[in-house]
Amino acid sequence: MTLHWELAIAGGGFIALASFLRGLTGFGFAIVATPLLALVLPPALAVPIVIALQIPAGIQTGMADWANTDRKAALVSCLAGVPAILPGLYVVSTVPSEIMRMIVGCVVVLSAVALSFGLKLDRGPRTYELMGAGALSGFLMGAAGMAGPPVIMLVLASNWTAARSRATLSLVFFLLGCASFLLGWWRGVVTGESIFLTALYTPGLFAGQAFGSRLFVKLDRRRYQSVSLSTVAATGLLVIIRGVMNHI
Repeated sequence: MTLHWELAIAGGGFIALASFLRGLTGFGFAIVATPLLALVLPPALAVPIVIALQIPAGIQTGMADWANTDRKAALVSCLAGVPAILPGLYVVSTVPSEIMRMIVGCVVVLSAVALSFGLKLDRGPRTYELMGAGALSGFLMGAAGMAGPPVIMLVLASNWTAARSRATLSLVFFLLGCASFLLGWWRGVVTGESIFLTALYTPGLFAGQAFGSRLFVKLDRRRYQSVSLSTVAATGLLVIIRGVMNHI
């Protein structure tokens, strides 16, 4: 595929925007980057690029936020989530992916509304809750291409600080992204062409995340949760709209 410079610039801008969101909240990169990048690239190429970009994205934020990361919680979530990716891939082969996305989008929006009206744990997530949220996240990654909602909702409902929430979510999605990349390579979804374009877009990824991280330090817990819930609700609506438009 010959990539015109106009498309390269547009794709780099979309990646920078999505990575800014990840730098600010610790999540949201894939759900924003995938539909935007698909505007200038074939979806079959956009998806593996976004999957591959999760790796450098996670390395950048992981190194900066390692001290604030709850590594045990992230590992528990991912150990439960990775095996659940395969059943999700099976479901997507039997249920149209756009139907799955619309269902997930509705759940995301309703969950964000519930959290905004005070659904709180007032404690840290327990091991079985992390395992359940991780398994659901892995399943949704395979079935709908978006892992975030269960783990995000659990963490935002906890009493963790903004720094701990953001850093831990970032590590969760890095680990799940690595697993998805390996599965995608195994299934032939990730190709040499997608790796080349991943390298092309990586500078925009780093720039966007760095800018988002700089703004994050100005947020207290209340503002972080407000921004995060708004992001969750907006991405849920985006998924619903995308699913409806593609289903019509």
